[in-house]
Amino acid sequence: MPVYAFTTLNGFRRPRPVIELMPSISIHELRHAIPRYHGQVNQPDVTLKYPDLAYMRLSASTLEIMGRNGYVQRFPIARIPTGFGKHRALLVCSSCRGGAIRVFGKYGDYACRHCQRALYASQKNNQVGRKRLQASKLRLDLGGLPDINESFPPKPKWIRRKTYQRMRSQIQTLEAKAKTRRFRKSLPTRLFAYHIG
Repeated sequence: MPVYAFTTLNGFRRPRPVIELMPSISIHELRHAIPRYHGQVNQPDVTLKYPDLAYMRLSASTLEIMGRNGYVQRFPIARIPTGFGKHRALLVCSSCRGGAIRVFGKYGDYACRHCQRALYASQKNNQVGRKRLQASKLRLDLGGLPDINESFPPKPKWIRRKTYQRMRSQIQTLEAKAKTRRFRKSLPTRLFAYHIG
């Protein structure tokens, strides 16, 4: 039985958004663009990576974004100690003031996943659906297509034979359990966008 999670807004029940399908801004991707000194401002090009943003400005302590709708948001950048010398940069959610590595966009408003009430794709599936999703991701890791009905991908050059055999047997085990149930819909390809590139 699949798990359906709903959030209520103005009396209407809406399904909770899926993290993999939401636009996101990660501090890991911006770490090289953060200026080192206060007073410096960096404005990276956002046209390809973040098409829903009009601009992005980075200072040593703040990330400022403006959406295509003209809505401006500011996220403070905190630095936390790691115990290995350098401090790690972290975004501070403007809604709950909690730390976040990624902020997610919903209707032009960016916040952490808890404030957006977002779920991972695996949380919206039952046990069999999670096995299907995991097998599809492993197929992509081997360079194949995510559909479990496609032929099995050949061994890539960069993977050792022992690792390939282990991954292949893991995929076959997951698919054997997933094929016991007929799925009405195929998995959306946007779920696997982070595997490409």
